[in-house]
Amino acid sequence: MTERVYDVKTIRKQILFLIIPIMLENVFQMSAGLISAAMIGRLDPALISAQGVSTRITGILWALFKGIGIGATVVMAKSRGEGDSEKYKRIFEQTVITGCFIAIVFILFFMFFSADILPFFTDNNEILVNAEKYMKIVICTAPFIMIMAAVTGAFQADGNTKTPMYIAIIMNIINVVIGYALIYGKFGFPQLSLIGAAIALLISQICGALLGIYFLYNKKYGLLSTVIYKKSFKLDIKIMKSVYSLGIPAAFEHMFWQLSSIVMSKAILTYGEVTFAAYQLGLQAELLLEMPAVGVGIAATSLTANAIGKKDGPLLKIYTKQLIKISTAISLFSSFLIIVFPGVFMGFFTNNQDIKAIGINYLIVMGFIQVPQNLSKVLSGTIRSAGHKNIPMIIQFVGIWCVRIPMALIFTYILKLDVIFIWLSMSADQIFKFTVSAIIYKVKKADQIHEPKE
Repeated sequence: MTERVYDVKTIRKQILFLIIPIMLENVFQMSAGLISAAMIGRLDPALISAQGVSTRITGILWALFKGIGIGATVVMAKSRGEGDSEKYKRIFEQTVITGCFIAIVFILFFMFFSADILPFFTDNNEILVNAEKYMKIVICTAPFIMIMAAVTGAFQADGNTKTPMYIAIIMNIINVVIGYALIYGKFGFPQLSLIGAAIALLISQICGALLGIYFLYNKKYGLLSTVIYKKSFKLDIKIMKSVYSLGIPAAFEHMFWQLSSIVMSKAILTYGEVTFAAYQLGLQAELLLEMPAVGVGIAATSLTANAIGKKDGPLLKIYTKQLIKISTAISLFSSFLIIVFPGVFMGFFTNNQDIKAIGINYLIVMGFIQVPQNLSKVLSGTIRSAGHKNIPMIIQFVGIWCVRIPMALIFTYILKLDVIFIWLSMSADQIFKFTVSAIIYKVKKADQIHEPKE
């Protein structure tokens, strides 16, 4: 069989047209939380810490939904490559149904047991009281976040990255306007402070989920509106097994990070609530600059899965090489901004000089690892889409629990060193994960990756 020949420049343009909306969507999605963080960052440090503590817990659940969304994206992209629209629709709908059921179970759990979980972080009663109030509202966003994960996956698997971007813009505007009104008590609304931020987040997520469903099923141009089932709708165990067998390992990748952040948060809190607040806001600033590269990682999952659905190994190889080049360029630019202008970014989030000074140190350290950190996302997406679903999860587990956590705990509790050594332990973890991913991709698994599994 003659190997297909592709024009690299054309493929590069295709990738850029795909990932630019993904980048913007991620920036807009993140900016809603970032602007809320900036508004809260001008309140009391205890409130910043309360939001951070509750986020560490709810982040575990969001990681699960993100993983399920990744699994659905890969399976939908493969079905698109195969030209099976009915299967594509079944994957989306059954992912939403099963995911929302999981979300409701978790809502009930956290509503009843949040007061028992939160004291793990701190014995500061002010932080605990505010964290519990905030979390009980934010946890109600769970089903809507699940729907949005599936909606985004459905569009991205089809190569439509603009619609999720538009939804993210609308969500961002809603979150900012309502958040500003409720946090500070503007436009005649009561001043609800941290609770106002939680309510704004909930409302914006509800609106985003409803918009996503509308754009998918709108009779005029909805992606799924014209797809008719040949057989009656029923839960397809085989389809859900495909989604969850990919999604759960992807979810565990994110969960390992979220679980580690709980341990890290407890360690950082030993340095005081000001240091923890600085870490929270510094992390938000880093995430803002990291979003373009995260978009490339998402594109890697979608593009490589589509190529695999077409059983086109050469195209898969070209996609991966171009994605690595683009990710490297973006990461170098992000590194430059973080290292040279850390004070500008921290100044956006807080006017507290003590918090700002600690956050600047955090950003400078993180600036030096943007390239390995972001390239590992591209490699993980490619490896996962090629059918090696457990490898990225194992790499994530080893990096976090055998490198990051042990180093951080030794620096904090045994050697009692400055908090900057915790930032260095995070850097060591990222470098380790990139190195192992690159070795697996280049040496051990390259041939298997470029010859997709059936």
